[in-house]
Parts: sequence; structure tokens; C-alpha cells
Amino acid sequence: MTKRQIRFTGVGGQGIILAGDILCDAAIKEGKHSVKIGTYNSQVRGGPTAIDVLCDEEEIYYPYAIDGEIDFMLSVADSSYQIFKKGVRVGAIIVIDPNLVYPTEDDRKTWRIIEIPVVEIAKQEIGYIASQSTLALGIAVQVTKCVSVKVLLESILEKVPKKSKTLNVKAFELGVKYAQEKGL
Repeated sequence: MTKRQIRFTGVGGQGIILAGDILCDAAIKEGKHSVKIGTYNSQVRGGPTAIDVLCDEEEIYYPYAIDGEIDFMLSVADSSYQIFKKGVRVGAIIVIDPNLVYPTEDDRKTWRIIEIPVVEIAKQEIGYIASQSTLALGIAVQVTKCVSVKVLLESILEKVPKKSKTLNVKAFELGVKYAQEKGL
């Protein structure tokens, strides 16, 4: 694995920061170097939120994602997408929730935009809206291969509430499945 710079964006309260925390923890458990930096406004709930996770086999000396070099982004809120998309490298994959994020035609020419209705899947197929962050992790691990599925799933199970473990496993597996169906 080479260095990976991964960004999740949404609004406060959607579990974006949790997704980044879990991914970073999994990378460290797997013996990789990893750091995470969250960005959110003072309103937190409902405000634009992003978390960047860096994963590398080598030691990380600069703990911030470099604008223009982010390898993968997943966004579930248009306000955050519009603010944070500029950091993604040209030609990289951006997964968006098509019901909540509205890329321009120029965006579609600049990046490989993949539409997966993350929030709708969490509501309709899992019946647990809070599982959208673990669904996003399933998509991210399928695309980036930054950590093993096994270790990421272990990290998810350590972080989510006991009562929702089964639903979060289902969400994670659906995330992987939907990414595979999109050819990722």
C-alpha cells in the first residue's frame, strides 16, 4: 500500500467524524501509520463537516491531507461537498449520495463521480439511519484497500453501541456490496 489520503464529508451529526476515527484506528491496528484531522464549524450539528484520514506504510511527518492530492472522498451533504471537493486530486473517485449532493458537469469531468444513496440505504435497507457511517466505511475500504476488511470490521464492532452491532455489520457489508456493484 502506498500513502492514501481519504476524506469523508457531511454535516455534523451524520457520523462522518466517527467513520474517520474508526478507519484511522483500523489502520493503526493493522500496523500502518495513520492520522486523522476533523474539520467542523462551531455549530457542529448541521454544519459542514469533514475528516481526512491519512494511511501509510511509512511514518507520516505531515499530518494533514494535501489539497489536490486526496485519493478518495465520500460526501453525504452538498454544503460540505462544495467546500471540500477542491482537495481531491483530478481523476480520483468521489462517492456522493445523489439525493443530497449535486455535482456540476465540470465536477463530473474533473473527478469520477459515483452515486450511491448512502442515507436512503441506511434508512430503507437497514432501518437504522446511524449506520450510514459504517456503510460509508464499507464503500471506502472497497475503493481504497487502505486496510483489510477483517480489521476494519473489528474496529467498527469495538466502537459502535452493543445494541446496534448486528445492524452496523449489515451496513458495512452493504457498503462493500454497493461499491462492488459500481465496479469499484
